[in-house]
Amino acid sequence: MEACARWFSLCTRDDNHLSNLNYQPQQHMDEGSKKDTAQILLFNCMSVRDPQLLLPRLMRTCASHGVCFQKALFVPNISVYHKVGSQALPTVDPQVDLSWQFGLQRAWESLMQSDKGGEPSNTDQACEEMKDDTGMSVTSFKNGSVFSSLPSAIKWLRDTAQKDRFVRFQVLVTGSLHLVGDVLRLIKK
Repeated sequence: MEACARWFSLCTRDDNHLSNLNYQPQQHMDEGSKKDTAQILLFNCMSVRDPQLLLPRLMRTCASHGVCFQKALFVPNISVYHKVGSQALPTVDPQVDLSWQFGLQRAWESLMQSDKGGEPSNTDQACEEMKDDTGMSVTSFKNGSVFSSLPSAIKWLRDTAQKDRFVRFQVLVTGSLHLVGDVLRLIKK
């Protein structure tokens, strides 16, 4: 996690630096047209991993390099592709058990609270449950969201990027190689 966090921090710093060097305001553009950046974490890990070890190392290493995640997204630990080379769309089980993802999200909220000097709070109280366009469940908390599927999380990221055109989203996908592989597969579509 520390190596991943250092790599992401260096990439985002270099990307932001290059973006600022290449930015040349034109006369018809105002100063507000320069893109801001927002770092998003897309995370999952197997239940045999300890998020109390993984997430703090990730967050603290990123923070030590000036990267603070504005939002963390948690998705099920189920690979949506069952065969190598499969071109079929992934099947999504609407009844998937999200208890592990809610545990990851609670660990993240607790970290965010303690990082800001506050006491960990009961994050179950401050949540909003919604359905996306496909009817899949999305539960949003102050610093993170739990999605019932990876495709719905990717759709949320794409929709958010479309709405906030003046923000450059830098997304770190980590915690599971299955997750990374599935994301690569989905973003090619």
